Amino acid sequence: MVDIDIVKYLAEKKVLVDKALKNYFANANSLFEMMNYSVDGGKRIRPILAIASFESSGGKDMNILLPVACGLELIHTYSLIHDDLPSMDNDDIRRGKASAHKKFGEARAILSGDGLFAYAFELFTQGSGLIQEKYSVIKSVSEAVGPKGIVFGQSLDIDNEIDDSPKSLRRIHVNKTAKFIAVSIKCGAIMARASEFITDNLYSAGLYMGLLFQYTDDILDIVGEEKKLGKTPGKDIAFGKLTAPAVYGLEGARFRAERYAELAKKRFSALGEGFKILNQITDFILYRTY
Repeated sequence: MVDIDIVKYLAEKKVLVDKALKNYFANANSLFEMMNYSVDGGKRIRPILAIASFESSGGKDMNILLPVACGLELIHTYSLIHDDLPSMDNDDIRRGKASAHKKFGEARAILSGDGLFAYAFELFTQGSGLIQEKYSVIKSVSEAVGPKGIVFGQSLDIDNEIDDSPKSLRRIHVNKTAKFIAVSIKCGAIMARASEFITDNLYSAGLYMGLLFQYTDDILDIVGEEKKLGKTPGKDIAFGKLTAPAVYGLEGARFRAERYAELAKKRFSALGEGFKILNQITDFILYRTY
């Protein structure tokens, strides 16, 4: 596979996802309009990872994959809405605009998040055929985002009783972020009907990518710019969050982010040249500024 311009690749795939998402919110009611407000403007990393994995695994018909990719983005957006609530991280800015609870009020923000979460699973079932694959996607995603994944990770993140050890940090990062990144990659391969060997190894590599993503997120909370981030920097320090820089220092966090990138790329590379795009996305995440 020839090296590609990864920024251009991400931009092109974002347009593809945005176009598909627009169709799912056309001619909708007021709740859908609130849901779409929060969906609009994201980077679409998780659906793009699903697309990259789908294509790398031999998938050809993008119409098979796009409902799944869009469903992943809806779940991600739901998690952001709830994460920003006053009872959670209390952030007024998301994706460069007022967060949902600031725009619509807390009750409507909660409902729009609930709506996105449920609507995602409706999207996972769309289209004819591939029943077994859709079942595998639903099972894998529900495990990654529920009480064994994102919700558990978030509960740990707000737990004032948790210690500040590297073990606790990794436990939060794996559940809150890494599992969903990994399952996004896995879903693409599932929908391409890849072998269990490939899907399992992609998930394993994706966990390292997910840890890398959270490390860079923690670092950017210190050194990032609000305009680029689309959210308020410095919130982790203000809330006393357990983060990579808090445990290892800024340079230690950067060193470990590089290590996670190496581990992810080693595992993607082991699957063959066809998965090179995932290495390029890994490098993009490592060096991202937003």
